[in-house]
Amino acid sequence: MDLFSYILILNSVIYALAVAQILDGVSRLVQYQRPVRTFIPHTIWTINLFVFVFLVWWASWEFRDISWTFPKYAYMLIAPTLLFLACSLLIPQRLGDDGVDLESHFFRIRRLFFGVYFFGALAVIVDGNVLSDEAVWHSGRIGHIVIIGAAITGYFSTSKRAHLALAVVTLAAYSGNALTRFLFPR
Repeated sequence: MDLFSYILILNSVIYALAVAQILDGVSRLVQYQRPVRTFIPHTIWTINLFVFVFLVWWASWEFRDISWTFPKYAYMLIAPTLLFLACSLLIPQRLGDDGVDLESHFFRIRRLFFGVYFFGALAVIVDGNVLSDEAVWHSGRIGHIVIIGAAITGYFSTSKRAHLALAVVTLAAYSGNALTRFLFPR
């Protein structure tokens, strides 16, 4: 086993736990016997995080040839840890006896969620600059700006319409970023 494979094991486990948080939460909500009041932005953000975790994990392969040090390894753990936390915040851990209101839950955790998401996304966005020699500006940066802008706006906004727009725009940014990064590599 080479050093990169060894390093990627813990990252992969943390990303898998993040995905497990989403899958477990969605499974609990679907099976819940009480009323579940859905909220479309919450649903789209759940999809966004699911997609984001897979995209980031897949992009980790690009770091296979760098010269690894402990500080680089420690940096590599920031994004999966924060994305795990974001995933665990998004779906309520406790489902009340009266039902679940995902809109009120979303707005209750909104600032913490978007704060954690912001720093997790930022760690992902600059990882190529920190860990290797990625160009400061490339085709994916437009999507990155959208993602960071959505996180900042989501942190401050209490508008339902704004949160719907942010969730949709972020999903579009992930889709565009995936196309430019994986289908048309730099």
